[in-house]
Amino acid sequence: MTLRTVESKTLRHITIQPTTADTIEETVHQEWQDLDRLLLQFWITHSIRPQVVYRVGRGGKDLRDHVPSLLPELTARGLVDLVEAS
Repeated sequence: MTLRTVESKTLRHITIQPTTADTIEETVHQEWQDLDRLLLQFWITHSIRPQVVYRVGRGGKDLRDHVPSLLPELTARGLVDLVEAS
């Protein structure tokens, strides 16, 4: 919702730092799909390339492994930067 109300004239960067990738339920997954479409619009209209910052998980999959299913359009077009948190 926040991105929909931003003054796009001043927006230059979008960084997303999710807290966990443990469980992605259907409702949450749909919200990611909506975010994917919105971020794609920002790319098309303003050439803003989003970053997803993730932490490496212990012994399992981390968020990096889930990004293609969460942000399919951006990932398919190579328009999202994945950055490992330090």
